[in-house]
Amino acid sequence: MSDVDLDFEPPAEASGSDTFPMRAGTLRRNGHVLMDGVPCRLTDVSISKSGQRGQSEVNLTGIDVFTGERHEDMHPCAHDVEVPVVVRTEYVLAGITGGYLSLVAGPTGGTRDGVALPEGALGRDIGSDFAAGRDVRVTVTRAMGREAVTGHHAE
Repeated sequence: MSDVDLDFEPPAEASGSDTFPMRAGTLRRNGHVLMDGVPCRLTDVSISKSGQRGQSEVNLTGIDVFTGERHEDMHPCAHDVEVPVVVRTEYVLAGITGGYLSLVAGPTGGTRDGVALPEGALGRDIGSDFAAGRDVRVTVTRAMGREAVTGHHAE
């Protein structure tokens, strides 16, 4: 009985994945897909008629979830594509220190520090709304090991 290995813990690499496979023909608008190695939200999905080889193809147009850059791709409907796991979380902004945000999670009250203030117009808007004393809520998007503030609203 002592020769039996009862350790059922999976190896570290088996815990959670950043992507999962999905049939290209089942993708829909506003879903997500990996294009050119970046997670994108699909803005247009169209299926072309069968070509010479008898396979329908799906034409994809998407927007990078972090930068807003446009990407296009084409795949046979029957092939698998990688779909990223994209998580959006809303936080209340508690402070801005040295270009980083201090955030408070909704009802749980947990805090997060170290999320970078975005560059450009979004960062300026967040900073000015916070400086004006408004209640600022930011949306943090996380996918494929990256995270960034991708939206905000002030009350």
